Amino acid sequence: MSLNRPRIAIVEDDADQLHSLEEFLLDAGYPVWGVASAEAFYKRFMGEPADVVLLDIGLPGDDGLSVAALLKARPDVAVIILSARDALGDRLAGMRAGADRYLVKPVNLLELAANIDATASRLHRPSVAAGGSLVGAATGAPRPWTLALKDWALCSPAGRSLTLTTHEFLFVQHLAQAQGRPVSKRELSDKLFGARAQNGSERLNLLVTRLRKKAAEALGEALPVKTLHQIGYTFTVSVRLGEAA
Repeated sequence: MSLNRPRIAIVEDDADQLHSLEEFLLDAGYPVWGVASAEAFYKRFMGEPADVVLLDIGLPGDDGLSVAALLKARPDVAVIILSARDALGDRLAGMRAGADRYLVKPVNLLELAANIDATASRLHRPSVAAGGSLVGAATGAPRPWTLALKDWALCSPAGRSLTLTTHEFLFVQHLAQAQGRPVSKRELSDKLFGARAQNGSERLNLLVTRLRKKAAEALGEALPVKTLHQIGYTFTVSVRLGEAA
């Protein structure tokens, strides 16, 4: 799986559609977050930038065209409008406002992913890489396992990086903060998916299985997470929390 998936922000006021888009993109390996209004997007985008913004037009408060117009000044951000409005005038208005693509709902999710990748390919983004900051230059001390909070990446002592999705990041972060203490599946499921989420345990098992496979491919070694039967999970190594990779 690519370590350079674009970061996605979704602005959609329909809760069901927002959830469906988030779940699909997370499962496909994209870092993603979503909000229901333009105002919420502005606030969150300041702290969590995105490479591609999926934007509905009919939003409460500022509409999607207003958001697209503001982002037009950001060449490092692509905009894909997702709207049920399929009239030519609406599509033209979206493109004039600054959208890179205009897709009519209901959108085929595989087609959406292809549009995201194609649109993001024109953007210049610094890739996630392990830098010298993880090594003590004077002492030659070995790199620790590090969770890069800004880059959403788990960095191995060998200097390799694994980009994490939202749920993967939260999973690794909770285990790292536990400092070797086992964390129960129930606690992790509640943190990641919500206390009322259905099939939380099964979703967690699937996430860990997928994460182990990604780690083996990207890091060239096993993920240092131990499964404790009928208990939960724990890190078998110490993981440092850092700002960047």
